[in-house]
Amino acid sequence: MNNLIASEFGHLYKNTATQKLLQNPLLDKDIWDIEVDLGLEVAQHKTLRNFSFKCLSQTWLKLLAKFYILSKAHTYSSGTLAKYLDSLKLFSKFLKKFNIKSYKQIDNQVFNEFDYYLHSSPKSEVTIGGYYSDLSSFFDSCRVEGWLDINTYWFKGKRIRTSQPKNDEINYIPQEVWNQLQENLHLLPEQIQRMVMIIRATGLRIGELLNLPLDCLRNRNNQWRLRFKTEKYKIEDELPLNSIELVAIIQEQRNYIIKLFGNSYKNLFCSSRRRKTHDFTEFGTPIPKVMYLGTFNKWLNKLSEKANICSKNGELWHFKSHQFRKTVATVMTNAGVRDLIIQKYLRHRSPDMQNYYKHLLKQVLGSEYQKLIQEKKYVDITGEVVHSHKPKNPITEMLRRRMYQITTQYGECHRPTLKKPCPTVNACWKCSQWRVCSDDLPYLKEDLERVENELKTAKDFGMSRQQQGLEDDRNALNNYIKGLELIG
Repeated sequence: MNNLIASEFGHLYKNTATQKLLQNPLLDKDIWDIEVDLGLEVAQHKTLRNFSFKCLSQTWLKLLAKFYILSKAHTYSSGTLAKYLDSLKLFSKFLKKFNIKSYKQIDNQVFNEFDYYLHSSPKSEVTIGGYYSDLSSFFDSCRVEGWLDINTYWFKGKRIRTSQPKNDEINYIPQEVWNQLQENLHLLPEQIQRMVMIIRATGLRIGELLNLPLDCLRNRNNQWRLRFKTEKYKIEDELPLNSIELVAIIQEQRNYIIKLFGNSYKNLFCSSRRRKTHDFTEFGTPIPKVMYLGTFNKWLNKLSEKANICSKNGELWHFKSHQFRKTVATVMTNAGVRDLIIQKYLRHRSPDMQNYYKHLLKQVLGSEYQKLIQEKKYVDITGEVVHSHKPKNPITEMLRRRMYQITTQYGECHRPTLKKPCPTVNACWKCSQWRVCSDDLPYLKEDLERVENELKTAKDFGMSRQQQGLEDDRNALNNYIKGLELIG
């Protein structure tokens, strides 16, 4: 690799930031320990522990891939970095198959051949779009950092990721499958039963469920709450639990863990060491370790096979943990209610809750009713109040909100539904059609604090391109916050 740097990448020594990368001893290794070598946190429920560069056949691509991972290690999570590396491995495999040895051979014709190569596989358009996005970001960074100059104009318009379900695709748990799961739940080991009952009642992400602490229950002013660490933002949060049955289930699981391990294990759920047996209901020997991400799905799909859980079309149902969360989201969308209200009622589940959402309006009472119909003033990207809205009644307000088909984490998307697909997917801050009101102020401030921290990291590591993008984000957030604070 030193010969390659000397012969073709001698210009790298002229760049101060790159000189530091060249001195990194990790360049001599092809397998990096994510935690030890990079100092990144790896969730206990994930199996990924190493980054391997062995599959990168081209020496130049391997070197630049290592540069890229090192430069992004303090910006992206280990999962995101792994996704980028997987895309580079696929591109390397393509280059090797078509005998493209030098980076100097890469042009639009090569990208066209790569496009044909991908579309000849069973990969979806969304997956292919993800590869394009990753490769474009990689080559853009190479150009900005002065490592390699490859034109990425070919990727323009191809890197946008829009996950649109197919007409026959169901990404939530339909009613008939939900009923069959309920009827056959008793066939699963008791811990798995409890996990299913908690995730379906709360809509937690699977990582949040698997990592629930042993002391996750809190009783504040006679109100039970579930305490957990959010998987996405890594912050402590609490959800109200008004179902005493759900509280009893959690307490039962807590007692089960304490009986097994005493106070030495600090999580609510554990893993197991299973013997080779045809009895899928047997949990095996419990071990004080967080269950892996895919294990929960395996239990559910074994149940699906054993109990012949099928869709209305007679096809065997394949469970994925995120379907529970998607089911919660589907209920929310069908009800047409804003997240803050749905979240409050979403946790009040019981065995006969299937028909609850048909009568949701009857349940929006008291302060939540008043919150739904109160007047709101909306601010756009410039920080100016663009309009105010005073609902006449909760029914017309829900219908109005259902007009905005794109769901955002907070704020409201005011793009007309007849417009073309969103051009700023996952970049709402920069969109002139995004609106926020005073309810969103705490979330805007949280995001501003996060962006400030990321901007400091970018400055410390000399990442000029990332710094510019983060500065734009900071300016947009400041505009929103100042506009909302002016209107009180």
